[in-house]
Amino acid sequence: MSLLHRRGATLLFDPSGTVDAPANVQRIGYSPIRQSLSWDGAVLATRSLIDVARRGRGDRGDDHWTERAGALVAPLLHAAALRDESLGALASRVDQRSCDDVVHELKDRYGDHHPAVALLHGVMATEERERSSIWSTASGLFAGVRTEAARASAREAPLDIDDFLAGPHQLHIVAPSRHQAVTIPLVVGLIEEIVHATYDRHERGAGLLLALDELANVAPLPRLAGIVSEGGGQGVLTLACLQDLSQARSRWGAAAEGFLSLFSTTVVLPGIADRPTLELLSQLAGRTLVRTPTVQVGPKGRAGGHSTSWVERDTATVGELARGRAGFGLGLDASNAMRWVELTPAHSHERFRRYRERSAQAPDRSRER
Repeated sequence: MSLLHRRGATLLFDPSGTVDAPANVQRIGYSPIRQSLSWDGAVLATRSLIDVARRGRGDRGDDHWTERAGALVAPLLHAAALRDESLGALASRVDQRSCDDVVHELKDRYGDHHPAVALLHGVMATEERERSSIWSTASGLFAGVRTEAARASAREAPLDIDDFLAGPHQLHIVAPSRHQAVTIPLVVGLIEEIVHATYDRHERGAGLLLALDELANVAPLPRLAGIVSEGGGQGVLTLACLQDLSQARSRWGAAAEGFLSLFSTTVVLPGIADRPTLELLSQLAGRTLVRTPTVQVGPKGRAGGHSTSWVERDTATVGELARGRAGFGLGLDASNAMRWVELTPAHSHERFRRYRERSAQAPDRSRER
């Protein structure tokens, strides 16, 4: 990270290998092996891989196999870090179901009673059919690093987290749509490593803004709810963008129903077509009494009197929420109180116009076509 300086560096992580780094932008890499040099780091890296593999599943009937696969993968990650082995070599080892040499190396280093040694001995001592299922599940955890581009990105210079959190630096994570499914494990692993590093350094002034566009597709963090609810007090502020809550339900299941409570501020823009999302917002808006005058007309068409009644109706109907108001977004605060907020178009404000002009002049650097 030699390019880091007081004014802030711009960094790029592209596990798809489809985006050329512009001038003065430094490309960085990520591998779960790098955080596995300690045994505890290997356990955390394995947990991230397992959580990504489980994302969006309604049932947990596979818990036994993923738990046992984790018991196999954590020691292998730790051994790969001690050997300075590449991520590709580790994935190939898992696919080839080879770990005898790892058992001996870890035993020589730590003895019989270290968790890494005990776990490997336990997996290898299981019945052959069960052991085969464990290896197959473990192989699935590395499905996201089977492309040459992902393995190449893992060999890039790693992010120097201490330097990154010490200054006003930016890290841009990119993944074109057709690469997202295979890049998710590396993207999630990198973000979670930075988040937890911020927690550890928060007392020393570290802070992090997570601006996550296309959250459900590019960075579906399995522990998003925990990051949002706990991060604010530990230096991590999360800004997340979703098309509607149907995207969240497909990734986070029932937990998605609480997203409007987790985020202290929400802005709803026009164009939502997901009915459950609209109905939830309408219910949060509540109901109000509307004054309705009534005029009584006599037989000859003359007004014979009038009265006033009060009718209860939705404060914001589903249709009104879907259509929105031109130039406005619907804001929800921490207590879910709603009000219309005027939006500032980027092209009409000097602060943003110069960035748009600069972006329009820049060439398209994606090699994806």
